[in-house]
Amino acid sequence: MQRRGCRGHLRALGAAAPGRGALADLQEVVTPVGLPTVDAPCFLCGSREADPLWTTPDRAFAVPGLYTVARCRRCRFLYQKPHVDDAHLAACYPDHYPRHQEPSPRIPFKGSPGRIRAARWALASALGYSHFRDSSVGLLTRLRAWALRRRISWDCPPWRGGGRYLDVGCGSGGALGAAKALGWQVTGVEVDDAAAAKAKRFTDKIHVGDALTAPFAPGRFDVVTAFHVLEHVPDPVAMIRRMLEWLAPGGLLIVEVPNAGGLGAAIFGKAWSGLELPRHLSHFSPESLERAVEQGGGRMVWCWHGAKPRYYLWSLAAWLRDHGRTRLASDTERRLVYGLLKIFLEVTLPLVRLARRGEVIRVGIASR
Repeated sequence: MQRRGCRGHLRALGAAAPGRGALADLQEVVTPVGLPTVDAPCFLCGSREADPLWTTPDRAFAVPGLYTVARCRRCRFLYQKPHVDDAHLAACYPDHYPRHQEPSPRIPFKGSPGRIRAARWALASALGYSHFRDSSVGLLTRLRAWALRRRISWDCPPWRGGGRYLDVGCGSGGALGAAKALGWQVTGVEVDDAAAAKAKRFTDKIHVGDALTAPFAPGRFDVVTAFHVLEHVPDPVAMIRRMLEWLAPGGLLIVEVPNAGGLGAAIFGKAWSGLELPRHLSHFSPESLERAVEQGGGRMVWCWHGAKPRYYLWSLAAWLRDHGRTRLASDTERRLVYGLLKIFLEVTLPLVRLARRGEVIRVGIASR
């Protein structure tokens, strides 16, 4: 498939919604080095008054320029100011951007027959997958299912309605593949042509282009997911509003974003992996995400915190390099040292989740 000159994963997902005055009067700015930028107002309250907090280059893909995260003086929201203008956002996403690579769906039916039976029971008993219910399973299987519930609840959406599932920003289709294996009727939205072509191995129902203009009827889906999408789009409130329109009565919208209120951001500051400038335009905490949800016409019904060792280890290496400890940073990336640090973090990170200071937040959203 010929690509449409858009290498970005989410460039067009969040084009400004008609009538959003805060985005309609963007002023064009061109930095001496880097891509053209626009001095956008706060995405939540519309104020243009903000204080610079962190300035950093693109640490992941070396897009030229320096980019700044600012804190809104009125509502305290963190956002990139200025940010690369929409016409040039595609240049921020290289062809080897991770979400565009070959998908590896997280399907729970892996491992021994006993584990698979336990996974099926966990799906049936905890998440409403009645088609997996088997009343003949024994106590040992049920106990094993209880132990698997947290991981399966994170990897699999709860069953709703008739099982109609939409993944916005589906990339190459990992979430679609997992949902299809669980029995969902799957549909995706993806702006990148090459990634969308890979996602079509799971379904031919892929809208390639801007999510805000996707031709889905109101109430069409029982579950809509957007994993690491909102932080990429110029108008996250409009995106939330649009996704809620697609929910059927009793449906659920699931959103995941990096947590700017988490422990990693507090420790590492501008070296925090979740910044990923210039691709991440917004930096949500649980509180600011809830405000965005309310402005979009929804209500947050639950909020989970996630944390993985690789987030902290990447941030640690970047922080050490920022402080002139290049050799020590390289040492942390050696296999043995990295492995030991990873084991330490795997033991301690459950405490971070319990303290609700995770590196990512995943929220369930219902229509009001």
